[in-house]
Amino acid sequence: MESAPNESQAEYGSFTTGGGDVVIYDRENPEAWLQSNYAVDIGATSERTSA
Repeated sequence: MESAPNESQAEYGSFTTGGGDVVIYDRENPEAWLQSNYAVDIGATSERTSA
């Protein structure tokens, strides 16, 4: 089993702008990035059943 890459070897990086937005980018493709000022937690989901 391989160990997880350290931050300097990771394919993607991220930073927070002065305005509080988060930018996620591909270290090898400068045109591949996204920026957002909104985030949601990812966690367990519950299935709804119809009544």
